[in-house]
Amino acid sequence: MSGEIGLLLPVMIPIALCLVPGLSAAAGERKNNKALLKCGKILFPALTFVTLLLCCFYGIRALTGSTLTLSVPEICGFGLNFRMDGFRAVYTMVTAFAWTVSSVFALWYLKGEEHQGRYFGYTLLVLGMTLGVFLSADLYTTFIFFEGMSLASYVWVVFEEDAEAIRASKTYLAVAVIGGLVMLMGIFLVYHETGTLAIEDLAFAAQRFGSKKVLYAAGFCMLFGFGAKAGAYPLHIWLPKAHPIAPAPASALLSGILTKTGMYGVLILVGRVFLGDETFGRILLIIAVLTMLTGAVIALFSIDIKHVLACSSVSQIGFILTGASLACIVKEEQWLAVQGAILHMMNHSFFKLVLFLLAGVLVKNLHSRDLNDLSGFGKEKPWFMILFLLAYLGIAGIPGLSGFVSKSMIHEAIVVAAKESGSGMYKLVEWLFLIAGGCTLAYMTKLFIVLFFRPQSDAVKAFNNKNKQYLPLWAKLLLSVPAAAIYLAGTLPEYLMLPAAKKASDLLNYAPAEETFRVFTAENVKGGAISVAIGLAVYLFAVRPLTERKGRRKTIEYVNRYPAYVDLENALYRPVLLTGLPVVCGGACRAMELATEGIAKMTFGLSKLVAGFADRIADLATAGVRRTVLRPVCETPTLSTTKRFSLFAGGIANGFRSLWRKLLRKGGGEQKDYVKKINRGIDDTSETFKYVVRSLSYGLLAFCVGLLAMLLYLLYCLQGL
Repeated sequence: MSGEIGLLLPVMIPIALCLVPGLSAAAGERKNNKALLKCGKILFPALTFVTLLLCCFYGIRALTGSTLTLSVPEICGFGLNFRMDGFRAVYTMVTAFAWTVSSVFALWYLKGEEHQGRYFGYTLLVLGMTLGVFLSADLYTTFIFFEGMSLASYVWVVFEEDAEAIRASKTYLAVAVIGGLVMLMGIFLVYHETGTLAIEDLAFAAQRFGSKKVLYAAGFCMLFGFGAKAGAYPLHIWLPKAHPIAPAPASALLSGILTKTGMYGVLILVGRVFLGDETFGRILLIIAVLTMLTGAVIALFSIDIKHVLACSSVSQIGFILTGASLACIVKEEQWLAVQGAILHMMNHSFFKLVLFLLAGVLVKNLHSRDLNDLSGFGKEKPWFMILFLLAYLGIAGIPGLSGFVSKSMIHEAIVVAAKESGSGMYKLVEWLFLIAGGCTLAYMTKLFIVLFFRPQSDAVKAFNNKNKQYLPLWAKLLLSVPAAAIYLAGTLPEYLMLPAAKKASDLLNYAPAEETFRVFTAENVKGGAISVAIGLAVYLFAVRPLTERKGRRKTIEYVNRYPAYVDLENALYRPVLLTGLPVVCGGACRAMELATEGIAKMTFGLSKLVAGFADRIADLATAGVRRTVLRPVCETPTLSTTKRFSLFAGGIANGFRSLWRKLLRKGGGEQKDYVKKINRGIDDTSETFKYVVRSLSYGLLAFCVGLLAMLLYLLYCLQGL
């Protein structure tokens, strides 16, 4: 082991100690022991806070001094390699901060709920794995922690254990498994062609690829895996299903942090493998625009508050991908795209931390996610309104808040790309960018008006009559910290956001500019104003007419206009992968079986006679043994292999039993027939095996697809030997 050994602490402390608060709280729940449960509740946020302190300590050292590295050899063959530099320092601190806020909030949210210990333990485990991803210095280390993070976070999605949670968790796990295996294929290709997986060496390694086609194959395999975790179209299907189902503190981390591990991989591809590659940049830009618009359209017409926020995450990932793709396209002012993408990553982490936790307040108190039940909850709750308003205006890109800064940088990068290329495509992208920003304002305006300006629903009235407090004071103060960061980062960008973005840009292999981005220019304000105007028009002329209708007692009811055809999971993936693919593969296998059988009949006809003769001899020999050595038990003209085994083994057991009883001179009693007993055991085992095969078949389908790809790759490698 060589390097700064302390880099292991933020990763290993949550992983190694995750069982302590988890088992303590679980034992307290099971034995109704308040002391054990309280111990788990204290240790859970305490360990996340210790991790935050460690991340800040090593992060500040890396930002103010030199880069820290650590190599742990002989683990998983290649060893584990960690690195703490500008981007990793910034994002490990953001991650640990979000985890600490979410963990403390979870103490209130999960109060009285079952399985608190399980949540505590797995949340710490996911924290360590996530930090391992951000600190990884090579793609192999990235992959190990990436897959560990995906599998451990599965527990968040399935936490409620109802039908909806189980269905969402299956989708989440399928995307994680298939995405991880395809990403591993890309990593194998990179290592096969270059002999290195170190992230710092990828820029030089990309030049050593013998074929551009192989480079693209490796890059798009890794983009498949990282994009699936980020929630990029068309692999976004897990995100709108998993985020609403998970507990609110977990939803905040799934949306705010775990999607950024996917973006971390995308930035590596953009900045290390395909820097300056316009072809890759244009393909990624198309994916970005589709992601940006798809999430926004679904969010406009949904009436489930957590579903709206989840689809919003898809859309915001599209904004980030837009900035990342432009880093490959823009030549003169590349830093605008790079820093804009990184800033919007950080901003989105804070936006969704606040919004999902506030949604958790609603779900905890009213036990519903439907806007009809949540109507009017925010009335006479000024603190709740201020917190929601800051996050709402921030994510909508209103000047004076942090979202305006990052969106303005990405918008300006689009304008630069249009000027450099002279292509009308980038002008179209600019308008789609502004329209998507307007849709963000529209669906967030819908939520704001429902919560604070609509009449109170019956559920809200009943809650207000029974409860004087909707959230403890300490929880309000806790949520005020990230909300204040949204405000301060937007009003003082030159002191907070822009220096952080400049430091974090070292992940991408480009020369940073010395100039500072001017935020409040006429062009940026104009772009923001256009987006606001589009958003208001979309809300007034699309969202309100389509989602609102007059209900009983002249109240406003909200109707779910979620377009089912946009749901790729139900419209495409499940019919194709779970129905069409098995039918096609089964048909192909049946055709091969019939063809093989025909060839066997034509070519080896004689073998059938030989086999029949041998089978007859075996039957005669078995019958002779039954009539001479063993007692006849049953008369069966044709015996299967399992029946022969049971007859032989059971007959011997019956013979030993009879001999033993004669020696002991025992008589009477019920006579056991071991032949029938063994037959029943074989039948039961066969039936159980059938059920096991049926239950695992779809679960193994994802694994088989990835395994087939790996085998094809190995065959490709063997051709060169």
